[in-house]
Amino acid sequence: MPKQQNRPHGTAGSQARLSIWVWLFIIGLIIPLFIYVGPLRLSVYRLVLLVIFFPALFFWLSGRAGSIRLPDICVLGICLWSTVSYSVVHGFAPMIETIGIFWVETLGAYLVGRCYIRTPEAFYSVIRLLFWLGILVLPFAIYEAMTDKNLILTVFGKIGPTYFPSNMDPRWGLDRVQGPFPHPIHFGVFFLSLSGAVYYVLGYGRRWIGRVTRMIFISFLGAGCLSSGPLVALIAQINIIIWDGVMNSVRQRWYILTGLSALGFIIVDMISNRTPFHVLATYLAFNAQTAYSRIWIFQWGTKNIFDNPIFGLGLNDWERSPYMTDSIDMFWIVGAIRHGIPVWILSLVLFFSIFLSVAFRSNLSERVNWYRTGYLVTMFGMFMAGWTVHYWDITYAFFMFLLASGVWILDWQGEEDGVQVRNSEPVVLGYTRFPAGGLSSTRTAGSHQTAVLEKGDA
Repeated sequence: MPKQQNRPHGTAGSQARLSIWVWLFIIGLIIPLFIYVGPLRLSVYRLVLLVIFFPALFFWLSGRAGSIRLPDICVLGICLWSTVSYSVVHGFAPMIETIGIFWVETLGAYLVGRCYIRTPEAFYSVIRLLFWLGILVLPFAIYEAMTDKNLILTVFGKIGPTYFPSNMDPRWGLDRVQGPFPHPIHFGVFFLSLSGAVYYVLGYGRRWIGRVTRMIFISFLGAGCLSSGPLVALIAQINIIIWDGVMNSVRQRWYILTGLSALGFIIVDMISNRTPFHVLATYLAFNAQTAYSRIWIFQWGTKNIFDNPIFGLGLNDWERSPYMTDSIDMFWIVGAIRHGIPVWILSLVLFFSIFLSVAFRSNLSERVNWYRTGYLVTMFGMFMAGWTVHYWDITYAFFMFLLASGVWILDWQGEEDGVQVRNSEPVVLGYTRFPAGGLSSTRTAGSHQTAVLEKGDA
């Protein structure tokens, strides 16, 4: 069994350089400044997307980002059908600014990840940049949690327009960290979703303690949001990482996990007087009120979807019980409520066409297999959290970027360390060996396993 070399990631030369557009986009996500151009609020990341939109579009159409794939068509379909929906429900002229921003945040953010993350080195550099941004934000987050004073927004507020402090009630004796984002949920989603990627991508070539330490850091930071929604992403990722480690010697462990999950769903459905969704929502919420709000959102949200199946409601108010707020804290149904079932289908096909294709990609080297594992664990966490929170503004653009940032794995045919990559069986999640002393950094390149792996309070 060949041992993994103790080196961080094996980058070299110009391949390790990250596109300036990716740098500007990611850094723009944590700069809480914006300007108004007429009715448009243009934040830093939106300005970057506006500048890069057509160059990235031409880059993609030229074929330099690989062949056009099903998820690319899905993103275009989402944008086109949403444009039609807005136009039918509200009229095209009154919605032209909204439609434009939707295209920029949907297709624009997707194309940044799709076109400019094309190598393992670029992907590693993205996760490393996000990790270092977390280190930069940490002292401000601790201060905010202890004092309820957001120094980041205070400083940027002296420069120009910025977000308003959330001023939310404390939880567990601590104030909820908002950081440079419009809401604590954004803070949690942004950093907690990175736990899997930090463990596997930044952890490649490092000892177990180095991987865990980095993951604990980013998890501790994101947990400052004290919101059950983003914490779902963390729980999902940790469970997958633990299963991957403990069951690494079992060849069919991912099929076993899938089977156990399905069996658990059936058992809960049989023995409980509540649906499995009700049970899960109850245990993943901070309190009963939050749990029931998720249940009511799903029940009333799906009713609105099937009552308006073709074009949705647009930005009109949705039908709900009088005791519910207007917030729809569930990303995976918001698009369908606004734009109809076609967007619902396209959104799910977009996610799973990337996730499953990456999961079953074969002929990967050891390093790329680790990176692929980190990508899948992170996206699984975001998928789960999307049932408890809504991704909007920063988190929506971030989600579209991250989702597209793994497509390069489908096209990668590179060599590593001067050795041509050999054929192997398809893998979803890589694994870590547990020798007698605990987890080690040993992983084989040839022993691959098949696996399948807008707002509001949470």
